[in-house]
Parts: sequence; C-alpha cells; structure tokens
Amino acid sequence: MKDSEIDKYLADLKELTDIESPTSSINGVNEVAAWFKKRAEILGLKSRGIELGTDKAAPCLFISNDLDAKSYDFLFIGHMDTVFPVGTKADVPFSKIDERINALGAIDDKGGSLLSLYVIKELDLSKLKIGLFLNSHEETGSNFAKDAIRELAKKSRYALVVEPAREDGSMVATRKGVISYVLNFRGVSAHAGNHPERGRSAVVEAANFIVELSKLTDFKAGHTFNSIMTKGGDAQNVVPDFASVTFEMRYHHASSVEFLHKKMDEILSHQLVPDVTCERILINEEAPMIDEVNLPNIKKDSDKVANKNLIKAYEVIQDKIRVQTQAKEKIEKASVILFLFDDKDNTVSEITTFVKENYREGGTAIDPTGLRKNIYHQSR
Repeated sequence: MKDSEIDKYLADLKELTDIESPTSSINGVNEVAAWFKKRAEILGLKSRGIELGTDKAAPCLFISNDLDAKSYDFLFIGHMDTVFPVGTKADVPFSKIDERINALGAIDDKGGSLLSLYVIKELDLSKLKIGLFLNSHEETGSNFAKDAIRELAKKSRYALVVEPAREDGSMVATRKGVISYVLNFRGVSAHAGNHPERGRSAVVEAANFIVELSKLTDFKAGHTFNSIMTKGGDAQNVVPDFASVTFEMRYHHASSVEFLHKKMDEILSHQLVPDVTCERILINEEAPMIDEVNLPNIKKDSDKVANKNLIKAYEVIQDKIRVQTQAKEKIEKASVILFLFDDKDNTVSEITTFVKENYREGGTAIDPTGLRKNIYHQSR
C-alpha cells in the first residue's frame, strides 16, 4: 500500500469497525455488506448477495469484475462477522496507539477484507479475473457457506484467505483439522431425597465422558480436546435424566480421527452409570490444510522476504546505534571540556592542549557559568 493511502485505509477501517457485527446480528452483518457493496461500485466492481437459506446467518457477499466468470485468477476470502456482542464498542472504541490499531474486528477480519479491496484496486483488471468472497458467519463455522466457497475456490488459480498472520507477524501456511460432536445422554429421573436409588444421572455419565476425553489430549501427537456441557439438570433435588455435551478435537494428522472414534467407543462402552444411553451427532468436520508439496517452497520464499526485511531493519538499527554512540562520545567529551572550564585548578594551557587533541577549530560551547567561549569541535 502506498504511504499516501494509509490514512484513507485507516479511515475506512474505522467506519467498518464502528459497525458492530457479531454473527448473530443479521442487521449488523448486512450493514457491513452494504458498506462493501457501495465501495465496490465506486471501484467499478459488481457484487451479488449469496442467500444461504437460513435465518441463523446473514447472506454472504461476492464482489468481482466478472460475477459469472468461468474461472478466476485470484480469489480473496474474508469475513464480515466478529465475535464481539453488540454493545462492546462502547468499551473498545477505535483507537491508534503508536503503530497499533485497537478496534473490534480490526484484525479478524475487517482489516484483511478491506485490504483486499485496496489490492484489487492496484491490479490490471483488463487482464485478470478477480473475486472477493465475504463470509457472513465464519466465526460460527461457515456451515452454510462452505459449498459456495469450495466451488469458487475450485475455479480459481489462487485462493488467498485474508485472515490475520501469527502474533509475531509470520505467515499462516497450515490449518489444523477440526471435528465436532454433540452427545446427548439420557438416564432416569428420580427424587434425590426420597428415591435416589431409582435415578440414573445423565449428568454424571456426561461428566465422566468429559473427564475421560480430556485425558486424550496429546500435544506431541498433535490432537487436543475441548468440551462443554450445554444442558444438565434443572434442580438439585432431582436426578437429571438428560445432559448434552458438545466437544471438538483439533488435530494435525488424519489418523487422529480414527483414534477419536476408537476412544469414544471405549469410553461410552465403559459406563460409570448403568442404563444411561448416548446419542452421537456429528456437527462439523474439516480436514487439516497442510500442503506437503508446495508448503516448503512457500515457506522458503516467505522466509527469504522476511530475512531481507530483518536485514534491512538490522542495518537501520545499527545505523541508529552508531549515530547514538557518536553522539554519546561527543556529549562525554563536551562534558569533560565543560568540567575543565569550570575547574579552577586547570591552567589555560592544559585546557587548550586537551581541546586541540580532540577537537578542531570552528565551534562554540557554553561553559557552566553561561559564558560563551571559542573552543574546538570534534573532528571525527
């Protein structure tokens, strides 16, 4: 981006982040889409809303210089929704502190989505077919947009996901796989005081599953588990007959899925509470995105660029250190001279000798008494 455009970009980013658009706020996400649609028109681009057939998410938005192209040279993929509830902006207004912007969705992902438009503006659209897909519900899994994204990606030469980089600025070149389940446990209700022996607690069995599943987390093997209990009883004096658990596994290797299913069977077959049944519902499954063929070359090129920038930054820092060191030496020597002028025990000849050895004629300095004296300034 040109330096002259940075202020314009930040002004646009403020407009976008001032729109509160958690996934659940259909109106908020639609307002973001309207902003992008208007900006696309200014750039001479066309846009089309993508209806999802659900009331759980707003429509997505597709922007292009050719909405019906058979193929695209570049496809940018971003999203308009955030994780912040409506009302959060009052506590987190748009602010610029030093070189950092703090605003709702600035990184994830309004900044990247906006940047896509700035990149597209610099491309020769007479020679290229480009597309920008703006997801409306990425933060909740993109369940209703996956097919549309995949179809566009299949007919694109390059697909660039404009999500943020790592915290240290390094490129994100891989993504873990994820598989998610809902488990519904059903037991037998009973009064906890009068007939507790008749009860079969679905909550206890669900809790046992969560504990056993958590033991399977293995950072070395590359899979981790996280679980929540979304439903579990209504009163402390009633043995709960229903509990619901939602969990996910994040993983690097496909073999972890087989491992999960095997262990899930084992845990559920060794019941802690007899006669409690369990219904399993698969709600999401995404394979890891790891390109073993091209990734090494991509990383190599990325590191090469990063190293050049680091070397340049190092040289700039070294120059600053060198200037600061020289300035420090000058200050130290000037301080000595001022001290010599202020020390009545030093003779004029001693002062003159010191100055001639370290400075050349031409400069002036002020001694501690405030009197201007002709001295010599540093020659190196």
